[in-house]
Amino acid sequence: MDITVKDLSAMDEVSIRTAHNEYRFRITDPHLCRGMLTGGMFGEQEHDAILTAVPLPADFESQMKAKLEIGGHALFYVAVEESVNLLTTSKITDLTLAARRDPVFMSTCC
Repeated sequence: MDITVKDLSAMDEVSIRTAHNEYRFRITDPHLCRGMLTGGMFGEQEHDAILTAVPLPADFESQMKAKLEIGGHALFYVAVEESVNLLTTSKITDLTLAARRDPVFMSTCC
């Protein structure tokens, strides 16, 4: 499974699971790949974040792409207090998309 953030809608939520963490990225502006990030070292506290790109394996040289996929890594710029931090996840083991139109998503958020 792969997910291209720019193809999503505002309020869609992506669950990104790695070997040791789970992150949730709720889209606020899909065209800017911007949203609210929770999970991992942030716990339940929401932080404004931008998914900038996802590094490809070395055999693809230094190309970047704007989608998340199992086996890849996510690269976020995250606003924390007065600074901006770079967060690169470990290898993604599972991805789940909860679209704002999804009844499961609607029953937990609204």
